[in-house]
Amino acid sequence: MKILLLFGWLVAGTCSWAEQAQLAGLWKNTAVGIGQSAIIVSQEGATIHVAGFGVWAGGGPGVWHSKGAKIEGARVKIPITYTMLPKPGFDPKVELDLQISADAKTLEGTWKNSLGRKGAVRFVRVEAEASPQAPSEQSPAAEGPAAEPETKP
Repeated sequence: MKILLLFGWLVAGTCSWAEQAQLAGLWKNTAVGIGQSAIIVSQEGATIHVAGFGVWAGGGPGVWHSKGAKIEGARVKIPITYTMLPKPGFDPKVELDLQISADAKTLEGTWKNSLGRKGAVRFVRVEAEASPQAPSEQSPAAEGPAAEPETKP
């Protein structure tokens, strides 16, 4: 029994949450008072980069980004910087402290700005749509030609 417990502990220790949590994709912010709010997450291992957009009640659109946040266990702390402020006096430096759900479909926690204000935030994963079916002649040119026969000199 002790050997099984030790083996289980060793296996669990070698598989970190960061290796399991795949956060890349589109996430909708469900926080009250912010509309059309979403983030796009790109991920390289345990490192994530975020770009976001939202429209604030009593304000306007805000745009933000973050580079190089690290997933640590079941949490991720994301320092974000606003490049377009949604209203005058809005603090451009904010940190998100988020819990990653076990199924990696929600990110829930708090935001806190450099002025000491804070509040709740919740992001839900937006599932990818099915791939569009287009005739091959309409495929984007960046994908390259279908298959060209090889020519020999």
